[in-house]
Amino acid sequence: MALRFRKSIKIPGGFRVNLSSRGIGASWGVPGFRVSTGPSGSRAHFGLPGTGLHSSQNLGAGQRVGSSADAQYQQMLAVQHGPSRAAYFDPNRHEVELHEQHIRALTTLHHEGWSPWDWHRVAASPPPPQPYRQNHREAAALQALQAHRPGVLGKLTGADRRLEELQLAVHVARAQDEQEYGAHYAAYMNEVDRWKWFQRAAQGVLSGDPEACQAVLDFLGPFQAFQQLGSSLNVCITRPWCVEAWLTANNQSVLPAESLSLTSTGKVSQKSMPTQRYWAIYQDHVCSAALRIAREVFALLPIPVALVHVAYPWTNTQTGKPDRYPILSVAFDRETLFALKLDSIDPSDSMANFEHRMTYKKNSGFDPVEVLTPDEIEQNQA
Repeated sequence: MALRFRKSIKIPGGFRVNLSSRGIGASWGVPGFRVSTGPSGSRAHFGLPGTGLHSSQNLGAGQRVGSSADAQYQQMLAVQHGPSRAAYFDPNRHEVELHEQHIRALTTLHHEGWSPWDWHRVAASPPPPQPYRQNHREAAALQALQAHRPGVLGKLTGADRRLEELQLAVHVARAQDEQEYGAHYAAYMNEVDRWKWFQRAAQGVLSGDPEACQAVLDFLGPFQAFQQLGSSLNVCITRPWCVEAWLTANNQSVLPAESLSLTSTGKVSQKSMPTQRYWAIYQDHVCSAALRIAREVFALLPIPVALVHVAYPWTNTQTGKPDRYPILSVAFDRETLFALKLDSIDPSDSMANFEHRMTYKKNSGFDPVEVLTPDEIEQNQA
């Protein structure tokens, strides 16, 4: 029997982060209306609580594209630390495989991403259905009252306790139906508010309104879940045609300092990683993270340019406080990025397809660079 994992974390404001064996997802809404983004795509869910009426619509941010090396790495860790292991399990080989998979996870971040949102479909989505009064409790109570026949004692005395109970039950049922309708209507009004938010967002995105685009980046972007990319990530729209992202990357300590391999006798050979290979892996990690950010930005917004800056974290020796300096600045254009076969490219070599700044030395890594600006890109395109 397959075991599945699922955990939901509530965040103030109606948001929820969903963690499962299939990946990370997020949703936003209230009972009766919720928009979800996850491994199965992005959908709007409409329903009236307690009625059984429910509908959903694909919003176009479709399935996650590509395979996740990080997910494979986590699965391998689960095998290693699970309560039971197969009889053929080779711990030495598995240790080497984990080492290699860890490196692949760091350098293939760009292999995975969401397909683009269809904002035209969002803008054309109908409003949520308005609830109607069912009065099913009152109808049942009235039916019971009409079916009542007084007994002999009731006919003789004129007092029918059962009749009084049935009449009272009609009033109670009517009040309960009214209360249920009030709850459905309140949920409906919340649904309408959420629907209007997405309508404004879709219309704003399609018209290039910066405020609407920023709201989409803030509330629908998956960027807060990208801890594997670095220590901080800030994404904002700086021009109607350009989103600018600043990533403070992981420092090189995220890489293993040693290389692992199997000897001819099946033992693990552990050696210091050659300097050039060490820095080449880190360069691929940095460039892969930049590609992933651009890919996610283009999935959210139909803009032509994503300007991504990656900074290296360090401690300022003059102040003793955390600081950073830029080591990569890339102006990704949508058409070129989506023309690439992302699961086959070398992330560092692929930077040549875009206007970028990067000073890299095989034996010492990155040197600081001046970042590209939107003004420079406009001048170059003019």
